[in-house]
Amino acid sequence: MMGSFDEEWARLQAEARDQPLPLPGGGTGGDRLTVRSDAQRAAADFLQTELLPDARREGDRPVGELESASARMSGWASATGLRTVADTWAGKVELLTAQLGAEAEALRGTSNDFAGGELEIAHQLTRLGLVDGTE
Repeated sequence: MMGSFDEEWARLQAEARDQPLPLPGGGTGGDRLTVRSDAQRAAADFLQTELLPDARREGDRPVGELESASARMSGWASATGLRTVADTWAGKVELLTAQLGAEAEALRGTSNDFAGGELEIAHQLTRLGLVDGTE
């Protein structure tokens, strides 16, 4: 009885090796399925070096204008309202820039995780003899 299990297992493994990997959207992975880690790192770099400084600069501009207007209206009730709006806006800019920074770091982390996971899977497949490891 044990021989029939081993034979069936070997047959199932051989069939699995011969089938292309199905992907979402109907395509197949063919010989290789890879994650574009370079694209994830490029997106993270764009967030960090382009979008984040622009968001900071453009977000801070109204704060300065509101503070200026508040100073010119010193003694008026409107000055307190303008100061409150400036403080609230500045807080939102801080949240936005912190979120952009976190997203950039998450993209870098995901890129590293995929690259490391890919290496680990390749190592395991080589150890199991399912790939030859020479690619």
